[in-house]
Amino acid sequence: MSSNLGPRAVGSDGSDFMHRERVASHYKNSAVYKWRLKFVLVAHFFLVGLMLLRLSVSICVLFHMRPPSFMQKMKLPRAELWEYAWLASVLPTILGLISLPKNRLFLLKQFLIGCVVFGIAPILYAMYTLSDELFEFWETRESKRLLLGFPIVVLWNMFLVIALQIHIFSFSFGWQLNKAWSPKKKSA
Repeated sequence: MSSNLGPRAVGSDGSDFMHRERVASHYKNSAVYKWRLKFVLVAHFFLVGLMLLRLSVSICVLFHMRPPSFMQKMKLPRAELWEYAWLASVLPTILGLISLPKNRLFLLKQFLIGCVVFGIAPILYAMYTLSDELFEFWETRESKRLLLGFPIVVLWNMFLVIALQIHIFSFSFGWQLNKAWSPKKKSA
């Protein structure tokens, strides 16, 4: 052993570190991917907030309430079914956050399934349904529907691309955590 005040211990030249234990790689991966998944899930909550703001008029009408006046002035288009389906992706996101502190594998698997069903699938459906309108805008540079002077189809596709990236990253990070947390199978 060495000390700051005295001589180095006899027989120890500092090269005896090779026998010491190391942290297993799956623990390191778990810590890294937990942080990354938290970051992406927070970004997902930000997008959910934007979607709730966009759907606030429809939600108020659904519950027989008067929408805020500034939202009525914006004259947003009617809500589509995929928007509500995508909004349901907040539930698996909550499961993903709950699974992180104690490495709950069952909740993480539910998050992965929900990410595909309620996150990626509605986004791909929306991209498909908006593709004709986007190509028409691309060719003519004119849009029938505007929001604050911007073509709605372009704004929607920007949202969808960002949301798709967030869901793909969250699925990827969740899959890595699934591999790190799964018990290792013994070979025969």
